[in-house]
Amino acid sequence: MNNIKEKNKLEVFYNASCPICKREIDTYKSRSKNVIYKDSSLMDEKYNRRMHAFENGNEFIGAEAFIKVWSRTDGFKFLSRLFNNKFSIFIMNLIYNPIAYILYKMHLRRIKK
Repeated sequence: MNNIKEKNKLEVFYNASCPICKREIDTYKSRSKNVIYKDSSLMDEKYNRRMHAFENGNEFIGAEAFIKVWSRTDGFKFLSRLFNNKFSIFIMNLIYNPIAYILYKMHLRRIKK
């Protein structure tokens, strides 16, 4: 899955057919460094259910993926420092997972049309 050859590059998969997801990622794109963003809307469903990131062969999903993106995005780095701990990641995933599920169901409705 991870085709990045250079170390310290972050490869992020997000559902670009989701208007909310796309708007957020577009904000990050304009401010981030060493991040490659890829549309997952035509990939396996697991990549459309939640954001995924790969760095040096390691996979980060959900809150951990956001923290990785924030750590490389001007204006958001403070969020990565603030939330990069087990307790915060747990709470963030408790909030993010149901929202991601709803967005994924909306995605399925969009592609059926």
